[in-house]
Amino acid sequence: MPNASGTSRYIIRTVHEGPVLAAFIAGIRTNPAVRLLEAIGPQQQPHTAVVETDAATAEQLRQSFSTSNQLMIEPDSPLSLFDRQAAL
Repeated sequence: MPNASGTSRYIIRTVHEGPVLAAFIAGIRTNPAVRLLEAIGPQQQPHTAVVETDAATAEQLRQSFSTSNQLMIEPDSPLSLFDRQAAL
């Protein structure tokens, strides 16, 4: 769900182990449209990043990732132990 600035949180993760996410993170540090919120995993080789960006930029990233098949992006959503509908 977009916040007041029109951005949302997204998860970016590696498809296969390797330094590709670390290189992506280094590249987005100069991109004002994408804000790194958290990198998860070893500092030199993280496997997951949480970023904040607008839907159009997220779609551009998704399209660029689909050609390389090295990274994936998806909306960040809260995790729950149980499905709310099943609990009702």
